[in-house]
Amino acid sequence: MHIRNQTTIYLIRHGETPHNKKHIRQGIQIDDYLDSKGIMQVQSILPVIQKLNLDVLFTSYLHRGEETAVIINRALSEPISIIFDHRLRERDFGSLTGKSQEYFEKMIPGSRELDQMQAYDYRPFGGESVDDVRERTIGCILDMIYNYSHQNIGIIGHNGVLRILLFHFPEIIRIYRGFETEKDIANTDIYEWTITEGKIANLKSLLIR
Repeated sequence: MHIRNQTTIYLIRHGETPHNKKHIRQGIQIDDYLDSKGIMQVQSILPVIQKLNLDVLFTSYLHRGEETAVIINRALSEPISIIFDHRLRERDFGSLTGKSQEYFEKMIPGSRELDQMQAYDYRPFGGESVDDVRERTIGCILDMIYNYSHQNIGIIGHNGVLRILLFHFPEIIRIYRGFETEKDIANTDIYEWTITEGKIANLKSLLIR
């Protein structure tokens, strides 16, 4: 672990799962491992990851995140700590879990647009609202910044977690594009986010009071 001149966060979406391939929403209730393509996707980004000089790696407890983190860690010249944080989990879709995008659209007209604009609310189906996800995600990020200041922090993320950060912080840059180019956030996309005092203030402003 090194003390660097700034805090940098690298957001890495996990590799493909069987449900990703079928375009089925997993949320937290379907806990897939990576499929064979997902494993190859993660292996393909290892040369990029090795150049990031990560000091610590965070992931959720979901298998697709954990497996991605383990593959990455095994490829590093020196293994780093993998820290599990339940706040990084995917959104809970409630009874919509396991359903297709077409079913989502039937139950929630305009669901794709609501997702893009971060205006979704799955509480009527027993799931989470965007406020729930934003609160836990931002709280987790702030804890990371304070506890691992001036380090390179890797986060193995899920679509919902990455989407909410990219929505509020458009200055986050993608430094690697995953294979599924028709997706705006593809499996194994990698994003870089340099943290400043101003961004910390913006993060705090997003917390629900």
